[in-house]
Amino acid sequence: MEIILQDIVCNSTKADKCLNKVNYTFKENSINFCSGLSGRLLRDLLTLKKQRESGYIFVNPNGRLSDIGYVGNNPLKEFTCKTVAEQMLYFKDNYHLKYNNVQEKIKSALLMVGLDESYLSRVITSLSTSELKKVSLACVLFYNPQVLIVDYFEKGLNYKDIEYFKKLFKKLKIKYNRNIIICSDNISNYLDILDEYVIFNNGVLEVKGTNKELYNNVIYKYIEEPHIIKFINLVRKKKGVELDNYIDIKELIKAIYRDVENK
Repeated sequence: MEIILQDIVCNSTKADKCLNKVNYTFKENSINFCSGLSGRLLRDLLTLKKQRESGYIFVNPNGRLSDIGYVGNNPLKEFTCKTVAEQMLYFKDNYHLKYNNVQEKIKSALLMVGLDESYLSRVITSLSTSELKKVSLACVLFYNPQVLIVDYFEKGLNYKDIEYFKKLFKKLKIKYNRNIIICSDNISNYLDILDEYVIFNNGVLEVKGTNKELYNNVIYKYIEEPHIIKFINLVRKKKGVELDNYIDIKELIKAIYRDVENK
């Protein structure tokens, strides 16, 4: 599902919730990293919960409300029911889902995020931050949207969890042709899975590019430069050593070993 923003204007006192004549396309079947823009704002614009001051939003192909999935940094705000099972069934009724075997769909969604069916009876307020985010994502996967917006999702998760969900996001893109929009200020976590990036600052689109353009220094005027990119740039400058534009630390280590062996 392709999302086209054309001359979009949104006014707000919050820097990440305003847009100033923005033109940008979130391409279908891709993983987009987006910084400086609230994922909640994007969701609300797409689901018409918030009206823009001017401009146009085109969604191709046209879909349903349930085609937009959202997981925020504070999932408790998104829950309306007491238990996990009740929340899943709420989405079933709210989006008029016609599943032949609802219980199997629920279990499958939980398994995709690394949880088992014992969580169905859990009271939502009893869950840890990590569990809340996993359950929130499972609920979204249950109603199977075309676009998944994750808003600072990595906060409160450990390295193992982040790596697990990165693989899941890639699977959703490659196997199921889904769009993933990752709203965050930490691009380091997603260097090896993103297809494109877009950086906003006070509502202005400052820089955009593909995963082949991650060594563009303009990006890091607005967000923190990843350690691997900072290291390679430093080695080039201080040691005069030519290294490729690595974004995977394992590949960089292999390259260093190869260089040592060849000397």
